[in-house]
Amino acid sequence: MRLAVRLLFAALLLWAALNLLAGLLLPDHLLRGPVPRRSEAERVRIRAELAPPGATWTRHGVAGGQDRPLDLWWLRRPGSKGVALILHGFGDDAWGTAPRLRELPDLDAAVFTLRGRDLHPEVPSTLGAWEAEDIARVVAFLEGQGVPRRRIVLASVSQSAGASLLALRRLEDAGGPLGGALLESPWRDLRDAARNHLKGPVGPVLEALLRPAEELALRRAGRIAGFRVEEVSPERASPGLRTPIALLAGDRDPVTPLEGVRAIARWHPDLTVVPGAGHCEAGGRLPGGWQGWAGTRLRAWGF
Repeated sequence: MRLAVRLLFAALLLWAALNLLAGLLLPDHLLRGPVPRRSEAERVRIRAELAPPGATWTRHGVAGGQDRPLDLWWLRRPGSKGVALILHGFGDDAWGTAPRLRELPDLDAAVFTLRGRDLHPEVPSTLGAWEAEDIARVVAFLEGQGVPRRRIVLASVSQSAGASLLALRRLEDAGGPLGGALLESPWRDLRDAARNHLKGPVGPVLEALLRPAEELALRRAGRIAGFRVEEVSPERASPGLRTPIALLAGDRDPVTPLEGVRAIARWHPDLTVVPGAGHCEAGGRLPGGWQGWAGTRLRAWGF
């Protein structure tokens, strides 16, 4: 009996120590997400390949969340019906997602890397908290350039899809709705996102044992990067939004599971679920592709 008690006590000590250690190490893992390394020559090449005849790129400096500098590139097309703000996921940058503009041929395209981390990779990713402010400030910049809100569309994936809902909440609290939001694989809230992010490398059993570490890590990350965990919830931001929103998800997505997307869809029921699709795979498996799915919504929204 004494041996069993000692073993149990040792296991509890090991569990507590493991959670404390993980809680101290995880914030850096969460805040220092990878960013593609691209040379300026590569960026120039991508812009040249993406610009159709008659279209031109213009460059703009915008102060994002916490006044971090954002490098905004705007592709201006003749006869455009509006501007699509094309936003990337975790671990990507503006130029990894920019090719999506080919699937939005009737709109200008604006792209930038969240937090400005393409040019300043030392800046921490804040898991959607300050990224939402980046998006809101770029929308405000476009408005200042004469683009009406109703002519601005968000085209977002994964991290930026959740951040877009947070940005829409801020924008609509201070003004009217945007023209629309095309959101693929949005995340439910910060705790759910961290949980699913950790399940991949460690597995569901160890992840469940590390729940105290997750909470400690998120709160430390919030103190380091200046955000409150409870306020970073796309699900809580969703009720009452007037911007037309279309959701796209796969039912085999382990990173932003369908359950969380369905929670958001309670308020925005235009949800397309693609059987067998994993994370960010749904658009490529649709009949007509992502372009066909998006085009149907844009026409319904007056574009």
